Amino acid sequence: MVSVMSVSERRKKSIIVFMSLIIIMFSISVYAPSTPSNTNLKRFSGMDELELFLKDRSLGSNIFMKDFLALDVTTMQTNVRESSQDYSYQYSYSTTNIQVSGVDEADIVKSDGRYIYVSSGDTIYIVKAYPPEGGKVVSKIKLEGTYKPQIYIRGDKLVVIGSAQVVIFAKIYPTPAPMSFVKVYDVSDRSSPVLVRDLTVNGSISGSRMIGDYLYIVSNKWPYAYDFENKEMKVELPSYTCDGVSKEIPPEKIYYIESQEGRYSFITVISVNVADENVPPSDETFLAGASSCMYVSRENMYLVAHQYRPVVITSNLKPVTEWRDEMLIYRLRLREGNIKIEGSGSVPGQVLNQYSMDEYNGYFRIATTKWTSSGSENGIYVMDMMMQVVGSVEGIAPGERIYSARFMGDRCYLVTFRQVDPFFVVDLSDPSNPKILGYLKIPGYSSYLHPFDENHIIGVGKEGNNVKLSLFDVSDVKVPKEVAKFTMDFYYSDSEVLYDQKAFLFDAGKHLLSIPVSWTEGKSVLSYFRGACVFNLTLDGGFVLRGIILHQNDQDGVRRILYIDNILYTVSGSQLRMSDLTTLELIKSVDLR
Repeated sequence: MVSVMSVSERRKKSIIVFMSLIIIMFSISVYAPSTPSNTNLKRFSGMDELELFLKDRSLGSNIFMKDFLALDVTTMQTNVRESSQDYSYQYSYSTTNIQVSGVDEADIVKSDGRYIYVSSGDTIYIVKAYPPEGGKVVSKIKLEGTYKPQIYIRGDKLVVIGSAQVVIFAKIYPTPAPMSFVKVYDVSDRSSPVLVRDLTVNGSISGSRMIGDYLYIVSNKWPYAYDFENKEMKVELPSYTCDGVSKEIPPEKIYYIESQEGRYSFITVISVNVADENVPPSDETFLAGASSCMYVSRENMYLVAHQYRPVVITSNLKPVTEWRDEMLIYRLRLREGNIKIEGSGSVPGQVLNQYSMDEYNGYFRIATTKWTSSGSENGIYVMDMMMQVVGSVEGIAPGERIYSARFMGDRCYLVTFRQVDPFFVVDLSDPSNPKILGYLKIPGYSSYLHPFDENHIIGVGKEGNNVKLSLFDVSDVKVPKEVAKFTMDFYYSDSEVLYDQKAFLFDAGKHLLSIPVSWTEGKSVLSYFRGACVFNLTLDGGFVLRGIILHQNDQDGVRRILYIDNILYTVSGSQLRMSDLTTLELIKSVDLR
């Protein structure tokens, strides 16, 4: 018998089918934002799969207990200048030497144009700095169990980031566990800071950035903890506590890719609103090699992790293990505190630091040094937003390695070193076809490159045993020139700028360049000096040393240099000195104790 459906029944069925389609489409749209664009990224189904993954793939799964007990806890930091403040004064002042405009970086010294905030030892000092005659420490924040935390200042909020080893007792066995924190203080009254947000993470903070009111931190955590009761290593998930509310990241929320690492780490990116304590943190976690470096634009965070992994290839019909040296790269989109991992990829070699990376016009660029059986060679790779390589130039300066890099628009400036300083100009205007435009070979090397203007680059490095400043003219990209240089004339000299670019102060409008320098005038210990060298720098006159501000009695020497109006401030671990910017004569000194 054939069943005949009435018009009303057919209409009812059509409505049900239509509503079902609507529900399915809605479900897909809700799920889609949590699914990364890159299909290589997966999520664990549960704890069993996570533990099996670590057991089968981790080359370091048989790490001894002594390695666990020796876990190191560090805060890694790693610049065009822009104030992060929402207010301004009638006079100018310098801010932290950052890499990307609008993306602030943590430092040990910050200024808002009236006060200077200094992290020294386990204490944050708030110093009334301008006008200099009234300079004094107005308050201190003592942080027990940590050393030289990093800070941000945004309006009336002071943000402190630090790490410490906390000791956890299980029965009679004490064990250190890495613990990091973010503390936000209301400093509307600079003489009486008030703690308004407190976040702790069961891992080590490897980097941070602040965009607007949002602080983004990156925490690395080793996946294992020792179970003293059962005498075995067990997987411990990443977790954090913010303002008394705790959260553990479940395995189902942890991303991973099918790769074999030398040592895995949970990498958790957390955002904290520093202006509004009622906004809860956001987070994203993935399992990979420990994040060693980061680059952050206003919209994306790029985390890189080095891996030296075995790959089985066939040679003469036999399987042969070949070790590959490469960087894994993860891109996370940042939107008003929301974090979403969207892609991953890899390039050969190792990255030097954050300045070897850049985002421009929808492409990510990275410069690396690759080590092979025949020696080292360097390359620049251009990737799309899916983290796929679309163009590259390889084989740069065989036998040498990258000492510094700087991306500026359609160009990359690269310094490699072995015996002389090859300064390369690389054209990136066509992402699919990068090419070397020209290069210059001069003695020494540059560890840091900083833009002077569109056609001139400042280099800070060494020649022989002494600190060297260079000014490169790249007007003719095929024939770059060193148009000015200054080399310290001492038995030996060094500068923190070679290792930490936040120690570099440059203001083109004031023709001002200043760097901290330590030097010896002979082999005697008594001939060791510390201070800040202050230069005039112009295209016509080059580098002209105006004078040196000594901090001879400071054990760690000058760490940072900044200015407010016509006052130059030099900061060490134990004092802040205020000098006239024109004459360099001392006005006042403030002890930090």
